[in-house]
Amino acid sequence: MFDELYEAWLQENENPELQKLRDDFYRRLSSYLKSLEAGEADEKSLKGRLKARELEWAKKLALDLLKLRFEKILRFSLGESSKALNATQEEFSFYNRLKEASKAAEEFFEEVISGRLGEPEEKLVLVRFLKDAPALVDSNLKSYGPFKAEDVAYLPRELAEGLIRHNIAKRVKAQ
Repeated sequence: MFDELYEAWLQENENPELQKLRDDFYRRLSSYLKSLEAGEADEKSLKGRLKARELEWAKKLALDLLKLRFEKILRFSLGESSKALNATQEEFSFYNRLKEASKAAEEFFEEVISGRLGEPEEKLVLVRFLKDAPALVDSNLKSYGPFKAEDVAYLPRELAEGLIRHNIAKRVKAQ
């Protein structure tokens, strides 16, 4: 695994775009590091010192690889790259959270630029359902629905935004 880790680190350093990793790379890397931790603890033996040194270098390489890859994912999420994202499943999860954070930042910028920052947030949002939806429960445990496609309803902002994000409903602009 050390050779694979080193090769991944080397490729990531030599190329500006995110390099392809096996889908199970992080799980195997984590198991490898755990096995090194549990290995020979005798610092006096040659084998123990070699294992300790291998663990030290493996952790350094792994941490640097993670930082490199996440910096590239961050740049990609901010639109600096048009190349396909070669991310693992775990990295796609991180990427999606970055996209949401980027969208929230854009909304904040728009509020500042438009002079709406500091205005009270609307409590309810008018939405039109694009798909059928079961009964929904908000953070105050209040129930809404069930809803059929094309139903229109006022919902708490947090609930409405979740439905909009998942293409279940669409915001209706007030006239």
